[in-house]
Amino acid sequence: MLSEFTSLAPYLLAIAPAGLVCAALLLVLPRTGQRPVPLLRVIVHILFFVLARDAMTAHGYWQVAAGGLRFTAPPPILLALGAMSLALVASTCWLESEARRQIRWCGTLPLLSVLQGVAGAALIVALATGLKALFGLPSLPPVPASAWPLLLGFALAANCYEELLFRGLLQQQLRAWLPAWRAALASGLLFGLCHAFLATTVTQVGAPILVFTVIEGVVAGLVYCRAGLLGASLAHGLAIFALAAGWV
Repeated sequence: MLSEFTSLAPYLLAIAPAGLVCAALLLVLPRTGQRPVPLLRVIVHILFFVLARDAMTAHGYWQVAAGGLRFTAPPPILLALGAMSLALVASTCWLESEARRQIRWCGTLPLLSVLQGVAGAALIVALATGLKALFGLPSLPPVPASAWPLLLGFALAANCYEELLFRGLLQQQLRAWLPAWRAALASGLLFGLCHAFLATTVTQVGAPILVFTVIEGVVAGLVYCRAGLLGASLAHGLAIFALAAGWV
């Protein structure tokens, strides 16, 4: 197991230089000020996330195909990456304390937010399944049930960080200029655009990644309007779990 954790070192070293540049930018940019400054800080966080996510492909931690995805890292690595994602959630909330106070964490009732998140995931899965059937994309075989708990935990932890950035921070900042539905649409489209490099260069899968991530981002954005970050994180995380488990 120690050797498996050691294999995480090349990945961390690969993303460290850009991570240090992002950290320096966050030190230079003030935490408070006129509206463009907090939004620029959010963009820096998102750029680091895109770098860290795309680097997972080169290090063999996941494989993305036109018909699905697989998390191929050993279980200890997935656990470590999930813990890193939660640590990034905590550190981002600490760094962006002013923006954090504006986040819509859940809807009127937490249980209703959970149900809306599950419904959002079901909608994403249904749309993805329909599009795969329409364009004749192959499905990956289901993974063993014994792997489901680890996949579920990783999908929820990793995508909680993603939703904090794109919905809790970005979409909430856009609400200063846009109505709720347009902010949700903008955050969803930007979410898809942030997968363009992954789609066209890193994996060369192309349009299927962009179409799926735009659907996923827009649905999560709309769920955020009603169910807050709790619902959006569930919608995103459960949809990725279904895809990684081979259910889609």
